Amino acid sequence: MECPKCGHAQAGEQECERCGVIFSRLQKKEQDKDLPDEVERAPIAAAPTKKWSGLGGWLLAMVAGLLAGWYVFAPPHQQAVPDAGQPAVSLQDSGPEERGARQPALPQGSTDQPQIAEGLAGKLAAAFPVGNGLEHARNATVFIKTPWGSGSGFFVTPNGYIITNRHVVEFDAAQLKEFKGKADKLANDLERDRRNREELQKQLAGIRDPGVRRQVEEELQRRQEAYEKYSAMHKEIVGQLERIERSSWSSDITVVLIDGSEFPVQSLKMSDRTDLALLSVDCYNAPFIRAITDSRRFGQGQKVYSIGSPMGLRHTVTGGIISGYREHKGRKFIQTDAPINPGNSGGPLIDEQGGLIGINTMVLRDAQGIGFAVPFEEVKTEFGQYLGAL
Repeated sequence: MECPKCGHAQAGEQECERCGVIFSRLQKKEQDKDLPDEVERAPIAAAPTKKWSGLGGWLLAMVAGLLAGWYVFAPPHQQAVPDAGQPAVSLQDSGPEERGARQPALPQGSTDQPQIAEGLAGKLAAAFPVGNGLEHARNATVFIKTPWGSGSGFFVTPNGYIITNRHVVEFDAAQLKEFKGKADKLANDLERDRRNREELQKQLAGIRDPGVRRQVEEELQRRQEAYEKYSAMHKEIVGQLERIERSSWSSDITVVLIDGSEFPVQSLKMSDRTDLALLSVDCYNAPFIRAITDSRRFGQGQKVYSIGSPMGLRHTVTGGIISGYREHKGRKFIQTDAPINPGNSGGPLIDEQGGLIGINTMVLRDAQGIGFAVPFEEVKTEFGQYLGAL
């Protein structure tokens, strides 16, 4: 007999030796196709246990195992995101008048209505897919550029409000004065070295010993190279000082998102009490990190994560634990061993689900694994009037 499915010719009349199909079941399936849609098909009874032989039986058993595994491990509700610009597919019952109409195809395993994220959140998710709370928080974290350095921040509302550290967006007068003092000292050192080299050059003309003369020439060469190096450094410092003195937050502070897009700052408010600042950019439906209102419910040893741009490595995620709770100058801080490096300042400290616990702010000098974050309760105290209910 010839198999109606694969065309294999054989003597047996119950199952195909090549593809393993059961001829009686295949015939029943073909007959069912002719039934009207209004007739509810009876469930197929479980087949008695049988020892399948040959390659066809092995393949059938493997497929059955895969199907059973998919049923056990597949999430009960999966959402599919259609291509950008395509309408969402409705999975609601179309009603008897539309029964039998062709429905748009859905990705395998999808049982829930697909969602299209709108605005900025959708744009970023299309380029950097979100599979968990940490990745959502990553997309909500931003890189902040200023004339004096860089830091991190994160969206705290969908309408563009961003939390960061005050020291990220403010170059205070004391720092500026110290910076100028270092630049002046470097200028004085360069001038003193220039005069010393000129004097040594004059002495070189009177040296007759070839060995001594060679040593003095080599010394002059080393000093000249060092002078050129530090002179270029001084020129760069002076240029940066000029940029700082001319800068304004409205034109010189830039917010950079994970996809590289840049936004100018629309507004800026700084706390007088703690190291926090609130800025905003013009955007719609930004991905934002939801706050956990009471950070003290997290005990010592609780797993936490820090997101930021340490040493310019943007949107880096690092992990650690809550080491304790401290007070300094009347302010409360969360102590953590999650790495906080230059560039992490202003970034979020979150839990394993991506919930906001605090804002990374500083580390203990000459120590490793001792960093501090401002509890989110301070944000509500300082900027609650602008952010509303969080």
